[in-house]
Amino acid sequence: MKRNYLFCFVSVFLFLVVSLHAQNQVLRLTLDKAIELALEKNGDIKVASLEVEKSDERITESRGYLLPSLDINGQYIRNIQKPVIFLPPGPPFGMPGSTQPTVLEIGYNNAYTGTISASLPLFMMSLYKSLELARENLELAKESYRESVVTTVSKVKRAFYSVLLTRAMHNFMQLSYDDAKENLENVRRMHKQELIADYDLIKAEVEVENIQPMVMQAEDNYHLALDGLKISIGLDADQEIEVEGALQFVDEGGKLKFETDIQIPTMDEALNAVLEQNTTLRKLSLQSKLTDTNIELAKAQFYPSLIGFGNFQYLTQANDYSFRDYNWVKTSMVGVQLQIPLFRGLSRTAKLQQAKLTHLQLIAQKDVIAKAIKIKLRSVLYRLNQTKKRIEIQEKSISQAEKGYKIAQSRYKNGIATLLEVNDARVAQTQARFNYAKAVYDFLIAYTDYEELIAQTKN
Repeated sequence: MKRNYLFCFVSVFLFLVVSLHAQNQVLRLTLDKAIELALEKNGDIKVASLEVEKSDERITESRGYLLPSLDINGQYIRNIQKPVIFLPPGPPFGMPGSTQPTVLEIGYNNAYTGTISASLPLFMMSLYKSLELARENLELAKESYRESVVTTVSKVKRAFYSVLLTRAMHNFMQLSYDDAKENLENVRRMHKQELIADYDLIKAEVEVENIQPMVMQAEDNYHLALDGLKISIGLDADQEIEVEGALQFVDEGGKLKFETDIQIPTMDEALNAVLEQNTTLRKLSLQSKLTDTNIELAKAQFYPSLIGFGNFQYLTQANDYSFRDYNWVKTSMVGVQLQIPLFRGLSRTAKLQQAKLTHLQLIAQKDVIAKAIKIKLRSVLYRLNQTKKRIEIQEKSISQAEKGYKIAQSRYKNGIATLLEVNDARVAQTQARFNYAKAVYDFLIAYTDYEELIAQTKN
């Protein structure tokens, strides 16, 4: 017994250790991996996927109404007072001279009936249009699912790029802080040798203290960006993550270079892609088809309907419960029912008019949205071209700023430059790095906006 307790204790302990280790394990994410996880975990995509399944079942439901229906019904009646029929007074049903109708009881105390009934819509326009409407709803649900995927991928990309940017900013501030501390050490050595005044030493110390809060703020921004990425993917808050990638690209010679296979399209190319692939426009087109079918469905209420039906009955009646002695009787019949709607208080006409107005509303809405998307597309292409130019400019600026900072340090050590010039050169170097990373970030965000417009989800 003690061995069993010991075994259980060890098992639980090992399970907790393994679980804790799994929680503390850092999840390394590339952009592809982040997108893959988001597509698995995102709640909106799951909801959209379930909506597709529901729409598919609606087609099965609508198709089922066109098939025969078959019912089995069993009935038992206990006649407390038997049913009666009234016969005219006088012969041949009543007594001669009688003025009162003759009342006759019919049936027995117990009545049993078993019925099998079937019906089949031979012609019912509303059922055909309902099936067509269900199929179009399925296409709309699929497009909504596609929209959820596109939106999720775009959110993950933006969050991922924000992590890269804030991490780069933090690294730049840390480098600037390290440079300032190194400069402070140089100033202290020169101050001990009485080569510079006290003012330069105080200024160098203040410069280090001023940069330190900026480093802490940059680190906070980085962690906030990581939390934003967790949210967009659907990860737990306590899951540690680390992203792979950078906003800086270095060639073999060590020079910064933003290399990408991204080709900026022309306005005509982009517009054609948007008109063909944009999820919002595609959904509006599908909704337009739906409203058109709704008009046809409203018109179907004016059509006649023809239904075939039939039933088979197995019945008996008796005053006792001697089931073996019952005399069971079979009856059967078939027929058709034609229904022609003549007047429904103008409700059908009003419903048809509402469907037409809804269709016109959707056409007007689509026109407004299409214009807004074209304007947004033009803005996105402008941003792409501008940020690409900024990247090219900043690549050169970083190289010049780094050279300038080295020259300023050398001049200061030789007593030619002032500490102010060194600080200005360091600030210029840090700003150039910021500007380059921000330009690359802005380019990637602009291209993500373009991909979202054309509903492109590949990297």
